[in-house]
Amino acid sequence: MHRSYPLRLFLALAAVFCFLGGGARADDICEATALRDVPAIGVANSFIRKGGKDEAITQFRVNLRTGRTSYCSHGGYCYPTHVQIGDDLLLALKMTNCKPSTKAYGPDASEPDEIVYEVEVIRSRIPRDQMRREDVKNRLLNMGLCSACADNVAQFYTVQPRSQCGELARSALEGNPESVHALQEGPSYCTWHYPDRR
Repeated sequence: MHRSYPLRLFLALAAVFCFLGGGARADDICEATALRDVPAIGVANSFIRKGGKDEAITQFRVNLRTGRTSYCSHGGYCYPTHVQIGDDLLLALKMTNCKPSTKAYGPDASEPDEIVYEVEVIRSRIPRDQMRREDVKNRLLNMGLCSACADNVAQFYTVQPRSQCGELARSALEGNPESVHALQEGPSYCTWHYPDRR
């Protein structure tokens, strides 16, 4: 007989999260390592294989009816933190650089059984340069830039600060409203060309 995810599992996890170090707002930086094969919730043909990464995690979800906990990714699927193997409920995903925050949403009419927690970065686990770029990116997101746009501009600001886009970003971050508006327009010179990973 399939055993439902016990609510005490969530309570134990929550206690651990409360004692982890202070974090910061996350966007696409949070990830978890798969300790065993993990199927996506509701998507039978999608797996994270053992040793793989669940990336761009933005939510930690708790099902109040079953006690099941899961991580959900930006633009991706939700994967359970634990999987049932025989009679045992085993940890399947271990978050490595972030933790659930105390900020929660739900349940609501569309998902009456779900509570959704934001996730936040554990700053001590992120390389300094990467954390600086993420901090800039989050400030740009707060100015109304799209996620990809903020990522591009943050790259220029931190890697090529004297470029046209880097200077525009500096002005915007210093509070110049005209510069903020210019970044919101998405100038072509603020397109960062990432190396081809193929």
